Amino acid sequence: MVKILKFLAYTLFFILALMYFMPKKNVYYLLEKELQANNIVISHEEVVDTGLSLKLNHLDIYMESIESAHVASVDISLFGLYNAVNMKDIKLTSVASSILPVKINDVSIRYSILNPLNVTLNAVGGFGSVSGYANVLDRNMTLILKPSKIMKRKYRSTLNGLRKKSNGEYEYVQNF
Repeated sequence: MVKILKFLAYTLFFILALMYFMPKKNVYYLLEKELQANNIVISHEEVVDTGLSLKLNHLDIYMESIESAHVASVDISLFGLYNAVNMKDIKLTSVASSILPVKINDVSIRYSILNPLNVTLNAVGGFGSVSGYANVLDRNMTLILKPSKIMKRKYRSTLNGLRKKSNGEYEYVQNF
C-alpha cells in the first residue's frame, strides 16, 4: 500500500512539475503565429506565466486587418486531461453592433478527457446566454442561445437566421 501511495505521489509531483516548468509563453506565441496564418492577429497583450496557467491581459483582436474585439483578460489552463480557456469582459467593436450586443461578460471553453470528442462552450453577455459544443470527430458545432430581452427586441434579424426551438431557445448548427 505504501509503495502505491509513493508511486502516485511521485507521479502527481512529476505532472505538476512538468506543467509548472512547461514554456507556456512559447506555446502561446506559437498559437498566435498559427492564428496569423488565418488572418487573426492578437496585439497589445500582456502575457503572464502564473505557474500552472497563462494569463493574458488587454488583448486587441483583429480579423482580416479590422479591429474586432478587445478582451480584458484571458486565463488559459492546460492540464492535458482537462484544459480550459476563460475570457472576461469582451467588447466587440461597432462593426458587430448591427448583428448582436457588443458586451460579452464571460466566455468559457473547456475540453476534458471524460468527453474526448467534444469541446464545450458557455458564454454570457448582452445577447443572453449561449451553451454548446464542437464535435471534433464529426467536425460540427452546435450552439443553443437563450436570448435576452435586448436581443429579442433589437436584433430580430440575427435571431431569424437561427432555428427557433419550442422552448423559446435558438439553435445554431455549423460544420467546419
